Amino acid sequence: MKKRNKCWYPAFIVAAVIAAAGSLTTAVYGVSAMERGKPSLPTGQINRIAFGSCAKQWQHQPIWDAVITAQPDLFLFLGDAIYADTDGKTAWNVSEGQLRGEWNRMTDKPEFRHARAKIPFMATWDNHDYGTHDGGVEFPLKEKSQAIFLDFFGEPADSKRRKTAGIYDAKIFGPQGRQVQIILLDTRFFKDRYKKDPIPKAERLKVGKVGGYLPNDDPKKTLLGDEQWRWLKHQLKKPADVRLIASSIQIIPDKKGMDEWGNFPLERKKLFDLIAGSGANGIILLSGNVHFAELSKSYAEDYPLFELTSSGMTHVNETYAKAANAYRIDGPFIEHNVGLVEIDWEKAPSPLITLKVIGEEGRTGFSHSVRLDELQINQGTDKQETVSCPEPRPQICTQDYHPVCAVRQDGSYKTYANGCSACSDPEVTGYREGACEGVK
Repeated sequence: MKKRNKCWYPAFIVAAVIAAAGSLTTAVYGVSAMERGKPSLPTGQINRIAFGSCAKQWQHQPIWDAVITAQPDLFLFLGDAIYADTDGKTAWNVSEGQLRGEWNRMTDKPEFRHARAKIPFMATWDNHDYGTHDGGVEFPLKEKSQAIFLDFFGEPADSKRRKTAGIYDAKIFGPQGRQVQIILLDTRFFKDRYKKDPIPKAERLKVGKVGGYLPNDDPKKTLLGDEQWRWLKHQLKKPADVRLIASSIQIIPDKKGMDEWGNFPLERKKLFDLIAGSGANGIILLSGNVHFAELSKSYAEDYPLFELTSSGMTHVNETYAKAANAYRIDGPFIEHNVGLVEIDWEKAPSPLITLKVIGEEGRTGFSHSVRLDELQINQGTDKQETVSCPEPRPQICTQDYHPVCAVRQDGSYKTYANGCSACSDPEVTGYREGACEGVK
């Protein structure tokens, strides 16, 4: 008997017992003992939020020690908490029994159990813990997957998340004047199929595109679905001082061709327009999925948007880290990592928010701080638009000197005489006005 089968049989037995009992609640599911002992969500002020994504349940997970050492008030699991539909090399159609079995394997990880016993969790999913590679609305087991996911994270039987389609969630923590709103988006349950790129992988890699998808401008295609969009608009009207909008997939970087918001440009624009028009201050974006960490910055009209991406907890990918991202202002950090959002409420003249990632030994990969009073509309006076290079590339340029800071495929920056000369270099993905002095 192979070792893998030894791990799976107990999961199938558990699934059979659950089916016989006619119940999917944590009172029956094997993770219930752990969930009964988990810490409650914070009731007072919170100062430090940790988050992470992409944890293969069959691998050792020492990163949890770094999470515990950081002493966060809350941990956000942003997807791929397990890999149910793949062994890391081959993808397959997962069954309900396999889904339960792989969640059961995660329960058996002592490092995860230790963290779960010490730190309150909130969670959303990505494609592999949802149950299908880059999948969405077409997944036939999506309702069953939702029930299994909520069972695993101990969602109460009377929770609204068990009565509505999708697992999006939001909560507000802390006293008035120091309120932190956590918004977890669901980028799987309602997502339409991606549009595939017919260009061969080798050709895509030459221009810094690591994924196999194209932007889809069809206004009928959706990522969040109408119901979730209405819910999100309502959430942004609630009073809060800091708002963390968490997406399993990246929002700002849009040229990688990966599982990302850039594949639905109208949905991405809709999100930016919603943020700009909401009047909600203090918004920061969090994401995972890409198997490395980076910090990106863009604007929703004049609203400065930072996106901290942290991935993965058990594995990384150097090729993905080399993908084009003209919005990157820090990183890439290509080690097992988790992200931290630290809020110094006492800092004058405005609370200071520090966005950082740490590795397994607690080493800081990068750190960037921003004042809370800068995260609002009409604060973009120093805005530098990132201009994407056109295709085909220019062949003849003038000698005018209007320096630009170009972003290259490897994530580095270089000053060129003007935008035309920058884009004539095939290694350049885009540029910003001005030389590169002081730009990371």
